[in-house]
Amino acid sequence: MKNIKIKVSLAFGAQGALKAGQKNHIIILVDTLRASTTITTALDNGAKKIITTTTVEEAKKLSQKIGKNTILAGERYGFKIQNFQLGNSPLEFTPQRVKGKIIILTTTNLTQVAKSVQNTSHVLIGCLINAQSVAQKAKKIAREKGKPITIIHVGRLNQHAPEDYITAQTIKNYTQNKSPPQNIPQKIFKTPNAQYLIQIGYQKDVQYCSQLNITTTVPIYKNQSIQK
Repeated sequence: MKNIKIKVSLAFGAQGALKAGQKNHIIILVDTLRASTTITTALDNGAKKIITTTTVEEAKKLSQKIGKNTILAGERYGFKIQNFQLGNSPLEFTPQRVKGKIIILTTTNLTQVAKSVQNTSHVLIGCLINAQSVAQKAKKIAREKGKPITIIHVGRLNQHAPEDYITAQTIKNYTQNKSPPQNIPQKIFKTPNAQYLIQIGYQKDVQYCSQLNITTTVPIYKNQSIQK
């Protein structure tokens, strides 16, 4: 069984995710700057779970329904949503703020794409900080289930985002026991989305999100909810 060759491919955005989901592939969603990294960091720091929503209104209603143990988090165009406790900066999701909490998250890109695969059997969240671990986890499931892996580079505002493609390729390399691409942080910093985040004050986020394999946490997404 261990020598079975696993097919691993890349696909883009909501359409790519939807097609892979319909075929019941093992899916890895990649939104490097910053949602995938933020979700991974939140779980790493003790968040109970993360529930994704596509709209601000849905997030607020869900928070009221669940009650006091929730944190409203999210962004639109990089900026924290008004009256939300947290934005989408992974550095905000410290153990002191998120341990034991249910985070309700809505973002410009990832949570929109995630909706298209919320009923798929196996959906993982990947980024650079967990690239090797998410690759290993996907491979393990793929072997057990006899299914291909599709890595979705989510993109930004329905456009290709180079940082997501670089990360998706890095994860693919790890699934095939290859070395990651060279000079990843430098490549990430040069991307339009990184430059935009730096411009609006999030240079430290870009630095943090550009690190490779600093955690083994692999978020698992099912029915709007993300847990370890």
